[in-house]
Amino acid sequence: MLKINNTFNCKVLLNCFFIINLITILGFFNSSWLSLIAWIFFFMCIYSANITIKKSRWTIIIFATILAIGVKGIIKTPYIEEGSNVFIGGNFENSIFKKELPTAVFNHLNEDFIKKFPNNISAPSSYLFDNAVSKIKNRSAESRLIKSIDWDNRYALQLSAFNNTKYNAYGDQQPKRDLLPFFVKYTFPNEFKEKNSRLCWKGQAYLELDEIKNIFHKEKKCIFIEEYFHEKKNTFTVWFIETGLSPKLTVSFIPPKFIFFKNLLNKYSIFFLVTLICLVAYENFKRFNILFFSFSFGISFVIMYFYQPIILQRFLLFEGGNDGLLYVHFAHMIVDGIIQKDYLEAFRGGENAYDLMPFYRYFWTFNYILYDESPWIIFFTLTFLPLVLYNIAKNLLGQSWALFLMFCWFFLPLFEAFGFYHFYYVKLAVRGFAEPLSNLFFFTAIALIINLYKTNALLVSNEKMIYFFFGLALSIALGLRANILPAFLIAVSYLFIVLLKSKSYKNIFFLGAGLSLSLIMPIHNFVFTKKFIPLTIAAYKDWNLGARPSEYFMLIISFLKFNIDFGLLKKITSHINGEIKLYEIWYHISIFVSLYISFSKKSDRMIRLISWLSVSMLSLILFYHVGGRYSYLTWTLCLFVLSYWLKNNVYTFLLKMRKKNAA
Repeated sequence: MLKINNTFNCKVLLNCFFIINLITILGFFNSSWLSLIAWIFFFMCIYSANITIKKSRWTIIIFATILAIGVKGIIKTPYIEEGSNVFIGGNFENSIFKKELPTAVFNHLNEDFIKKFPNNISAPSSYLFDNAVSKIKNRSAESRLIKSIDWDNRYALQLSAFNNTKYNAYGDQQPKRDLLPFFVKYTFPNEFKEKNSRLCWKGQAYLELDEIKNIFHKEKKCIFIEEYFHEKKNTFTVWFIETGLSPKLTVSFIPPKFIFFKNLLNKYSIFFLVTLICLVAYENFKRFNILFFSFSFGISFVIMYFYQPIILQRFLLFEGGNDGLLYVHFAHMIVDGIIQKDYLEAFRGGENAYDLMPFYRYFWTFNYILYDESPWIIFFTLTFLPLVLYNIAKNLLGQSWALFLMFCWFFLPLFEAFGFYHFYYVKLAVRGFAEPLSNLFFFTAIALIINLYKTNALLVSNEKMIYFFFGLALSIALGLRANILPAFLIAVSYLFIVLLKSKSYKNIFFLGAGLSLSLIMPIHNFVFTKKFIPLTIAAYKDWNLGARPSEYFMLIISFLKFNIDFGLLKKITSHINGEIKLYEIWYHISIFVSLYISFSKKSDRMIRLISWLSVSMLSLILFYHVGGRYSYLTWTLCLFVLSYWLKNNVYTFLLKMRKKNAA
């Protein structure tokens, strides 16, 4: 995935330009499957080929880009206004739903809500319509402006309010988020007032005419909307509701033929032009890389589907009580701040002081701005991570060992105790945890340095951008999971020392520029708390600490005084045993090997660096609860060191013995 050559800086700039170009063509808030395919195809090109520097090709790219922008500008179709939200009923005096929903709509929702959820613990929203992300660009008095309607269940509607922590009920509490009642309002302008325009649905609808008209379809049926336009407003308005007692909604709209074909032409012509531009922009494709990238994406998609089938609706309902729900909720709060032009509140991101995963909310915000509610960031994370791991393994161990490790990663859970198993990462990503994304950026930084070292370019002055991206990747990894701080400090210190010894001051500047992103954390915390909190407040919470450094110091003092504090000794040994059991011999071996390699001057420089990183992360076991997903990075680093030792010591020794016996 990471190519280092004499024109690295030029290729980085060209690829960055191409990304901007792609966003310009595909547009923001593009949640379609075609957008995912286009972006995946683009990233496959980056991984499998080299971006061209031929002027003739760039002439074609510029022409195709202008054509695509022209198509979007010329082929315009009218918008449909959508207003939607989840409904919380009951006896609330100041309910905005009671005040502003049509009486018939409110009464139906409220009566069914009381019957379905008699033990409700939630309160109604303070706003009638939920804010969709696209309101950042396309302002609407309601939720959003859309071009088409076609959804067959609540998740395909992509209503962000389903992932609001305000409705996060536990155990037997009501209402369950997967059963939340909701309503959707559509307003069609007069451009759709044509004989063949049909609105089709299954479930409960209320049409706004001179009076509200109730139409219930037990099975999916259609109406011609021309007959229902309001005479004075010259618009057609319809409300759909799903109460928990009413049938599940399915809604689609068949617009006039000329609008239908315009939308179709716009969508597929843009996709065709993007594909064409990618094929023109990239050359010298490598077959293995194409197959590996495609396989990584394909198997990630399949596992995601079996673990969470609603991914086919381009939406994820995050589990209550998990980090995923909280941080996508924070992302929507950031979006609300941007919509209201309250950028300080957007920067606050839902917390005065960061707790666990500072940058994760901002990544989801970027995802929403680019892809609306479609969780494409998860697809990218799960596709890229195996590519980076393979790159590291190949440079450290050779292709044969790297392929064996990747076979285990995808299919054979031989090293699942080391967190080296793709299925585990799929589960974490789909549930909304930040570890897969954080580990991806950390391993990317390590892969960059290993590639530089293998190509004897570690101190090459004209590759400044590599140091910037190394620092940037490490900063993002730290911002996503602050518990990687020990490895972050080791990696940064190592590179700074190397660059200082060689007097590569320009490279130090670019490295520092990339690392400066991590300063967002203390700046944010100080702005909103007036206290200096370097990273997160989680490190200071007692529930996260198994044993304090001061307790180790006191225990050592008790040993020196020959008056052993057995209470402290029991507490510390109990904590460590809780993190690593005595019978988990594979962990003990990997720890011993990591310590051995870290002090062995005969070992390769890069494997020693990785051993230092693994030992630094292992040190957290002495103080914190770092089991499960928190330790995947630690044990994968140990696995790389262990594999290196097995290959260069055990395997080599066995080969020598075999040759000796054969002779």
